[in-house]
Amino acid sequence: MEDRLKELSEIKVSDIMVKDPLFSTPDVKISATELIMIRKNIGGLPVIKDRKNKQLIGIITERDIRLARFAVSLESSNTTVKDLMTPEPFTAKKEDTLKFVLEKMFNKKIQRLPVVDENNELIGLVLQNEILKILLEYMKK
Repeated sequence: MEDRLKELSEIKVSDIMVKDPLFSTPDVKISATELIMIRKNIGGLPVIKDRKNKQLIGIITERDIRLARFAVSLESSNTTVKDLMTPEPFTAKKEDTLKFVLEKMFNKKIQRLPVVDENNELIGLVLQNEILKILLEYMKK
């Protein structure tokens, strides 16, 4: 059992992250972003500065959109991702460990964690469901 836990603690973010994840840019209308999230069955998107500069500037989640619905009619508004996103989200580096990421996600109550390089450019995304799959596989061994 202890050996399996040690194995788990050695897993790096680069081993579990979704590479080249879908993303949004700040100027996109929230209705378009929501449609993408529904069609792709995803609960959130990292927000990058623009397509050429993949510098992470925020994250937009279905929860952000739901909460905003109480305040305004998003379908008919010009609300953009920038208006609703969480700026400067928590992030991980590809060399971080699974343990570090689990603690951060649990303590901060987040389900997705953008992975950035040394220039804060988006390179991946750690998803709670992917971590659960890995843990389930280890439990089956």
